[in-house]
Amino acid sequence: MIKLLRMAVFLLVLSAEIYLVVVLGDNFRAFNHFSYFTVLSNVFAAVVALLGVFSPVSAQIRGAAVLYMGTTGIVYWLLLRGIDVQTPAYANWVLHTVVPILVVVEWLLAPEKTRRWWIWLSFPLAYLVYTLVRGPIVDWYPYPFMDPRQNGYGAVLLTCLFVAVVFGVLALAVSWAGNKLAQKRSMSLSYD
Repeated sequence: MIKLLRMAVFLLVLSAEIYLVVVLGDNFRAFNHFSYFTVLSNVFAAVVALLGVFSPVSAQIRGAAVLYMGTTGIVYWLLLRGIDVQTPAYANWVLHTVVPILVVVEWLLAPEKTRRWWIWLSFPLAYLVYTLVRGPIVDWYPYPFMDPRQNGYGAVLLTCLFVAVVFGVLALAVSWAGNKLAQKRSMSLSYD
C-alpha cells in the first residue's frame, strides 16, 4: 500500500508537470517555472517518493519532503487560493492540494524517527533569499506576497515571518509525529 501511494505521488506530480508544459505552450518559462516553491517541493517529493518505491529513503529526507509539501498546501489555502498564479486548474489542484495531502498521509502511515528538524528550514530560507535577490533582477516574483513592488518590503517581511512560523511549527509537528508514531509502531510490533 505504501509503495502504491508513493508511486501515485510520483505519477501525479509528473502528470501535473507535463500538463503545465503542454497547456502553457509558448508561455512556459522554465526559469520562472522552477522558481516556484510549489514546483520545487513537488518535484522533490516526487523524486523522494519514487526512490522510496525501490529502496529505503532517509527519514531526514522524507521528513523534509513532508514539511515542504505540508507547507505548500497550507500556504496555498491561507494565502494564495483565489489568486491567479497562472496555473491551470488540474495542475493547481494536484500540486497544491492532492499531493500535499498524499505526502502527509504517507508519512503518517509509514512514520520514522527524525532528528535535527531545524535543518529542514535551510531550504525555505535559501529559497527566500534566492527569490528576493532574483526578483528585482528579472522583474518577476513567483508569489504576490513576496513581491515588494505592491506593498513594500515591510509587507513582504511580515508575510515571510508568518510563513516562517508556519514552517517552524510544521517542522516540529512532522518530527514529533514521526517520532511518536514510529515509537508506537515499534512497540506494537514488539508485542506481536
